[in-house]
Amino acid sequence: MSTLSKAINSNLFTSMSRIVKAAVVTEFGKSPAYSDFDLPAPLETHTQVKVHAAGLHQLVKGRASGAHYSASAKLPMVPGVDGVGELSNGDKVYVMAFDKDSTGTMAQYANILKLDCLPIPSGGDANTIAALMNPAMSSWLALRTRASIKPNATVLIMGVTGISGQLAVQIAKSLGASRVIGAGRNQQILDSLLSKDLDVAITLSDDTEKIKQEIAKEAANVDIVLDYLWGPSAELAINSIIAARADKAQRLDWVQIGQMAGPTINFPAGVLRLANFYVSGSGLGSVSPPEFRSELGELVNKLVSGDFVAEIDAHKLSDVEHVWTRKADKGRPVFVIE
Repeated sequence: MSTLSKAINSNLFTSMSRIVKAAVVTEFGKSPAYSDFDLPAPLETHTQVKVHAAGLHQLVKGRASGAHYSASAKLPMVPGVDGVGELSNGDKVYVMAFDKDSTGTMAQYANILKLDCLPIPSGGDANTIAALMNPAMSSWLALRTRASIKPNATVLIMGVTGISGQLAVQIAKSLGASRVIGAGRNQQILDSLLSKDLDVAITLSDDTEKIKQEIAKEAANVDIVLDYLWGPSAELAINSIIAARADKAQRLDWVQIGQMAGPTINFPAGVLRLANFYVSGSGLGSVSPPEFRSELGELVNKLVSGDFVAEIDAHKLSDVEHVWTRKADKGRPVFVIE
């Protein structure tokens, strides 16, 4: 048994129920309030972790609103799908709270499935890891388990100006992509990315004809599309790429990750016959728990070593009600647990 496994299994927090300070959702669609929460003793398969930091991700908001496909119907609830904390012996761990019997991480303590406590190398910054693991894992898992990126691949990122998209540029290059194209609305961020790792930027303006032409010119022969947008943007891009593709037999992997532009598209059946076109999703349910743990253990190390970077915006958990509805324009919000 590893040192971490021994620490988890002997964790002094394990058998305790307690009243904790937490962000608490009492009604779907409303911001959580900072208040007391009655945290039950964890099951035998779980351990209680003292939480130091938890990220405010789109997934967190979606689950807390009750709209996300993985949302629980049980209220009150503590939001938060991951974070950084410590065991009773002081070992630092990255934790995931996707398991149905785990509790949300936006609290002083959380009950976490023992298998979902991943060790953090020394020197890892809790706020950075808590803020960036979730947005980084979206492209990391998509490229490693869904699209199987190959050396010298060309990758198009739909929604590149968000934190997830910005990290996706770095991750795609690190995994062997020779050309990365990014599409997004924020011109300032697009220009900034062009000065770094992004090779081509496509501005998603209101001029659909111009967008079609740019996608047909720059992205017709991409190997992989990481789609954080879906909706009309994806519909336009799919039709533009397939129509302009030089070699229709060249495989195109479209990996659906987010739906910032809308939850549905009109998808003509003929598109799947016109080209070697594969559509898959990357998220909870489409990646197995063992794959999650294996891949994220490596990703933690990458973040600690500074291989992938993005801005974070740290706040006290007691400010949750105010921060919850703010526009995240200063980096990925992360709550520091007092």
